Amino acid sequence: MWHKYFNFIKLVPGKVVVPKHGTIDFSRDNLSLDLLKTLYEKKFPYLEITPEGKQKFYGIEPEITEEKSTPGKGKKKVTKD
Repeated sequence: MWHKYFNFIKLVPGKVVVPKHGTIDFSRDNLSLDLLKTLYEKKFPYLEITPEGKQKFYGIEPEITEEKSTPGKGKKKVTKD
């Protein structure tokens, strides 16, 4: 469930000893979102927030990237002199 909102990075998911929080097993799916948000806000180096997490916790809408279209090929403007 938490994988939708956070990515575990730089390590293989498993048990990590976290100061003030004890041993956390990041291979489990049922970790507390409040705990993960707290770790993220305290700059825990192995968590990054996903666009869905930014939206859920901070109300930040995901950025929509627009593809720039190139002018249509094959059509040329013809002028008569």
